Amino acid sequence: MGKGVRAALLAALLSGPLLGQANLATVTGIVTDAADAVIPGATVSILNTGTGISREMATNESGTYTLTSLQPGDYDLTVVSEGFSTYTQRAINLVTGQVLRVDVRLELGQVTETVTVDAQLVTLNTENGTIKGEVIVQEEIQQLPLAGRDFTDLAFFTPGVVPKAEGGQGSGLAVNGARASNTNFYVDGFDNRNARGAAAQVRPNIDALQEFKMEVSGYSAEYGRMAGGVMNMALRSGTNELHGNLNYFLRNDVFDARGFFEANKIALRQNQYAVTLAGPIIKNKTFFLVSYEGLIANVDATRLTRVPSMLERQGDFSESLNTNGDTLYLRDRLASGNCSATVSRSCFPNNLIPESRRDPIGTTLLNTYPIPNRSAGATGYNYFTVAPDRDRWYSPLFKIDHKLGENNLAFRWQTRYNDTQNPFTGSDTGLFGIFTRDDRSLAGLDYTHMFSPSLLLEVRVGYARSVTYQEGRDAGRNVAAELGLPNLIPDGEAKNEPRLLDWPQIFSGNNYADLGPGANMPVQYFVTDWQYGAKLTWIKGKHNIKVGYNWNFVQMNQPYYNNQRGTFRFVGNRTGNSLGDMALGWLNNVTRQVGFNRNYWRQQAFGTFFNDDWKATRNLTLNLGVRWEVNRAPWDKYDRLGSYDTDTLKLVIADDLNAPANYQDLLDQTNLRDVVVTSEQLGRPRSVITTDWNNISPRVGFAYRVGDKSVVRGGYGVFMAGDILNNLRNNLSNQFPFAINQNFVGVNTDPNLVSLQTPFPSARETLTGTTAVNGFTMDPKQAYLQSWNLTIERQLPFGTAIEMDYRGSKGTFLQRRYDFNQPYRDLATYVSGEGFARPIPQWNAINIFSTSANSNYNAFNVSWRKRSRGGLFWRVNYSFSKSIDTASQADGQSAGGFVGALDSRNLALDRGRSDWDRRHVFTMIGNANLPFGKGRAIGANWNRAVDAILGGWQISGTMTAYSGAPMTIETTTPNLNLGGSARPNRIRNGAISNNAGVGKRGVDYPFYDLTAFESVPCYAPDGEPPAAGCITQSQYGFSPFGFGNSGRNILDGPNLISTDFALSKNFRIREGHNLQLRVESFNVFNHANFIIVDDMTFFDGIAGGLLSQVGAVGRGGGPRIFQYALKYRF
Repeated sequence: MGKGVRAALLAALLSGPLLGQANLATVTGIVTDAADAVIPGATVSILNTGTGISREMATNESGTYTLTSLQPGDYDLTVVSEGFSTYTQRAINLVTGQVLRVDVRLELGQVTETVTVDAQLVTLNTENGTIKGEVIVQEEIQQLPLAGRDFTDLAFFTPGVVPKAEGGQGSGLAVNGARASNTNFYVDGFDNRNARGAAAQVRPNIDALQEFKMEVSGYSAEYGRMAGGVMNMALRSGTNELHGNLNYFLRNDVFDARGFFEANKIALRQNQYAVTLAGPIIKNKTFFLVSYEGLIANVDATRLTRVPSMLERQGDFSESLNTNGDTLYLRDRLASGNCSATVSRSCFPNNLIPESRRDPIGTTLLNTYPIPNRSAGATGYNYFTVAPDRDRWYSPLFKIDHKLGENNLAFRWQTRYNDTQNPFTGSDTGLFGIFTRDDRSLAGLDYTHMFSPSLLLEVRVGYARSVTYQEGRDAGRNVAAELGLPNLIPDGEAKNEPRLLDWPQIFSGNNYADLGPGANMPVQYFVTDWQYGAKLTWIKGKHNIKVGYNWNFVQMNQPYYNNQRGTFRFVGNRTGNSLGDMALGWLNNVTRQVGFNRNYWRQQAFGTFFNDDWKATRNLTLNLGVRWEVNRAPWDKYDRLGSYDTDTLKLVIADDLNAPANYQDLLDQTNLRDVVVTSEQLGRPRSVITTDWNNISPRVGFAYRVGDKSVVRGGYGVFMAGDILNNLRNNLSNQFPFAINQNFVGVNTDPNLVSLQTPFPSARETLTGTTAVNGFTMDPKQAYLQSWNLTIERQLPFGTAIEMDYRGSKGTFLQRRYDFNQPYRDLATYVSGEGFARPIPQWNAINIFSTSANSNYNAFNVSWRKRSRGGLFWRVNYSFSKSIDTASQADGQSAGGFVGALDSRNLALDRGRSDWDRRHVFTMIGNANLPFGKGRAIGANWNRAVDAILGGWQISGTMTAYSGAPMTIETTTPNLNLGGSARPNRIRNGAISNNAGVGKRGVDYPFYDLTAFESVPCYAPDGEPPAAGCITQSQYGFSPFGFGNSGRNILDGPNLISTDFALSKNFRIREGHNLQLRVESFNVFNHANFIIVDDMTFFDGIAGGLLSQVGAVGRGGGPRIFQYALKYRF
């Protein structure tokens, strides 16, 4: 190995990390003569026609050449060899991550003679076995109607990409059976994924994008950190000519359709504007790109929910039902005896609560609710509300490219400042909501050094930063004093952070809307992600070898104010109705956190890779790669974290040095001294959990050309999955002893003991012993996804191509949650007043985050495409797939999904369709210039006036159609301590077909058969009525204390169909200058799309709401929206 190679390898290993550097393009091929003999030593040069920058190299002894690390753009390729005519191929368009094969056959002649050909319109992927979603180039991006001009919407037009489940974690899309939290985003090769929550960090102005690519399966070893798809965006670079865009977009409800539930149109005022300018600073040497985009939107959002009736507000429950939807017998806990259909000694007569008994605070809460404005019907939802949803943001972007001899230096920076108001956070009444200010930035510097045409080194340094503040609408207002509650926030804390003063969270139970902005308000967090990378490319003979290394360091700082004001819960276990409990002031329990914790989390991730693209024969290319990467277990700067160890049955904390000052007293007060230890005592690291270092990921693929118009490709790879860092932080840092939770539990024998008048009685206080403790598998395995594919691609006439593939994936060691301390369901363990005993008496729930979940995905996809020529392009995709797993996300619950585990001792019971599973998916995009006017088939000779009216028209559109996502039927308020179950028993299928004669399913009649499910019988001691949500005897012979035989995600939700359309008129101002007037319509056919907005319980059986995202591609959209645009390009 030569000194240059050794030096370059050393530089690569000593540099910082490789990021997603596969955003650049490569041209490769073989040079032969007329007899098909290879020509060594031919000079191959490629010229970027926009920047004037060129590269050249000589063919090797096999006649092959490979020009790599080329910026996306338009190129001319020239081949020169003594004794042959010069060959030039023009207008080669290179796109993100492309490996384009251009074989050249030279004709005998003089070098001064030139043979010129134009590039093919359709190019096949003949060089690697990966499935890469077809690149959407700048022209297509510019012409498609995209709601909100959001680049992520482009991903839904790639087979294998579906929307994540509503309310689920992660980014907005799930790719090839991987969780939405495992999609990665790159801008010019820099990691654009927010480490805290897994969504995109910044969103570039789409006018500043050169192109967009969604890579979905089997991508090369250059990529790491995430196991799902890779969304690659390449920013435009300046050229030797000045180019720009000036755009303005207007929306106003005057032009729009009325929503499905609305009697009147929903108010909408939106103004969006964007400016982009790119050009030279020094010709052929230095180029710039600047962009600015902003939005001001005022949109009314809608909700359908349940509020107290006019009678219930006055303590009259004569027309109310119990939690199972049956006749209510409102019990008076201060009276003796039973309350039932046969014995009414302790019932409130006629279900009326006398005014003298009603609690003044409870009455205030009941009257806080808005007045019902619609008939409840069979669903119970009696209130439809409209509330303002505000959004303001602006985003500047800057990029500079500079050529240093044969080397290149580039810098880019973008930030986005966002202010929003969400009216429904915490409560579907629209009376509360939150304000959010979110500032995010991404910056990156990269340098490419060319040691020789066959040896290149790329080095990158990146920086991402996000700062977010959230607070309730009433932040700073002492609501507790207004309601008559005791002081919820100590004066000292309120003085230091006035925004802690706000509404407490009121949990109303029985499907009634809650009150409050959310227990976790206010929220602040600060996330910084440093990223470094290097990659060495060495072209040797038939081998294109790449090696690289990457390193990321994430800092996440967040004060933890969760539940400072308390959560007040009414569940109906006092009277049989939660509003009855509220009217009397009788609480089930109150929880609150004492003091607040500060989290300073840190995490490192690094990896290295080797990849070889080997031209084994003229027709066969093999892709051989391997990657090793490690996600270090995160730690807290001040060691304020802990994890429950299921082996030692102890809570292991990193250190007690920064525990509360009264830590030793707390250990004695809670009787936890013997079950809490430090990591040092057990010989564990300060992260408490260990790091999995055994993460080798092979990647193999092949591409075999069958003639000039067909190719067969295949591939297999292992991909390590990343974490949602906030899941770990929230569950491991914010528990005993660093976040002390109080729980005040009421009792039926004295319901006034824990009430609105006395919510925090010391006699009923427990610390941690009756609240959850959390843990993570102490020696976790790194989650990974195996992915494979087999693809056939064929070039067709008229510049089109068809691609068909089978692909699959299998996820292993995926994260999930379960209760390690699940109660026994055996009468021998029943404890009076508490329920069934738990195995570990010191704790209540012990939520363990394990790596025990798995997934399986299989799909068939077909795609027919035509690349743009003369303004005509299209892409039509169909996918038939099925995704199965045992848990769809590590924590939390998507709408209609299922959280935790039904039976922690039998996790296989949760195997079912993934929350995002969509059996059938059809998508389509396209654009066509109508054949009228100057330069077109009809009217080429029209005069200017006629052409201005009839010429220059074009149409474009997109369509998405999804079959319904699955949903799980759950039990309302399951009392697990009494043997209840989170899922019911299933008596029959439960599905209901659409019946247009009756109305809309999920609105006019239930989404499923309400009688097809029955609660699991609970235990009620002799003489005691069943607890809220429980029955004591099954009508169908099901045994008590079971787990319910109803599976996870067993029924289908509604289908989603949305079509977006644009009509444009182009005016040619002068050469190179175009003005476009544009009308866009999102959900042009006004198709009402419904979603699951809550977990489905067999008490209501309704989806619960209309999909309200205005024109959201891939998510169905709301009512028809018109957008008017003025676009000027030069």
